[in-house]
Amino acid sequence: AISVLLPVQISVDLPCSGLGRMCGAASSVGGRYRTGRKAVQGKKICQDSDLQQLLKDWTALGVSFSGAILLAEGKDSVKAYDMECDKWTVDDSILGTTGVILKTTADGWLYLRLTAVGFHWEHATGSYRRLTQADSSGSKRLQLVDSSTQKFASRDVQRLLEEQRPLEYADGTPHEFSAFAKRLFNGVSGKSCEGIKPYDALQGKDPGT
Repeated sequence: AISVLLPVQISVDLPCSGLGRMCGAASSVGGRYRTGRKAVQGKKICQDSDLQQLLKDWTALGVSFSGAILLAEGKDSVKAYDMECDKWTVDDSILGTTGVILKTTADGWLYLRLTAVGFHWEHATGSYRRLTQADSSGSKRLQLVDSSTQKFASRDVQRLLEEQRPLEYADGTPHEFSAFAKRLFNGVSGKSCEGIKPYDALQGKDPGT
């Protein structure tokens, strides 16, 4: 697949196996939607006609999603033990640029991210590992920081995008660019990628040791 990021909206269709005309697309919403604060409005993301059509096509063909992966530059986890309650907790914070991969049941995966450059989405098949590698532009390498196997439908993605319509994303505001992918991930997974959560200190350890 080819990912294209330009300051104007584009759509690229590439030949690949799967569901014909829906395979291999990428699109971006960039500079023409910015204000002096380099903001991106949620309503402009919702107006990406190529992305909306892809989600509609998946609904019509019965293609749903089998899980989601949150990518970020890093994750800070602070563990604490409450002696009175005899419980461990962990306070997770997602660091830096983010992106979310939505895995379909029959047609590859969908990748969405929002940065100061603009909104970008990509539909492709095959491995998504290249998304965790730094590109020629010098962008920072992303890593897997959370994942979910919760199933959801294309309509759920459309609804979550629509809920972001009134928001305006810009760094240094209550809605930073990194919040876009985190909000999508939380919505489709049914859990929070940040904040204080119960922690199993014995997870992954041999109970006999």
